[in-house]
Amino acid sequence: MEVAQMKAERRSALGRNQIKKLRAEGWMPAVVYGQGGEPISIQISEWELEQHLKARHKVFNLDIAGTNVESFLQDVSYKTTSDRPLHADFLRISFDKPIETVLEIVLLGHPAGLSRGGVLVKDSLRIKVTALPTKLPEALEVKISALNCGDFLRAKDLVLTEGVDLCVDGEYAICHVTAAPVAKVEGDEEAGK
Repeated sequence: MEVAQMKAERRSALGRNQIKKLRAEGWMPAVVYGQGGEPISIQISEWELEQHLKARHKVFNLDIAGTNVESFLQDVSYKTTSDRPLHADFLRISFDKPIETVLEIVLLGHPAGLSRGGVLVKDSLRIKVTALPTKLPEALEVKISALNCGDFLRAKDLVLTEGVDLCVDGEYAICHVTAAPVAKVEGDEEAGK
């Protein structure tokens, strides 16, 4: 995963009215925490964060008042009535030490079983892995066109890049194709008599 650069400033605005004014100026509140250090309240450009989110950046080198802080974008809170980000949490990390995180799984293709009356069931499209922050893929893409009715895609079937390890059991179900349920209609029984 690419290491993104982003500028941040220490934030003194803490109250609701101060945060509202901060957002009106295009800034967004955030916090950097972890690795035994004190949490640092910061403010970042809302527009810049949105650009990084669109590019799926999660590993950052934050420039906080001239000090570089290696960090991982742990969480972004959004306003419930819009897609506007409200707050970001950055976890302090070291680029040379593995971290545990959750990756999105992107299914590619159209399962063969669907043309035979099957239904694709997405059991879990997120999976926990461990890797160096710079070795993390942005997402795990997997082709599912060979799946027939009764076939499962399991964690052990995922092709991981070098240095990425699963944190779940290999039998963990990602998705499967099952036969579509057939509804029994009462009138059919009488018609057969």
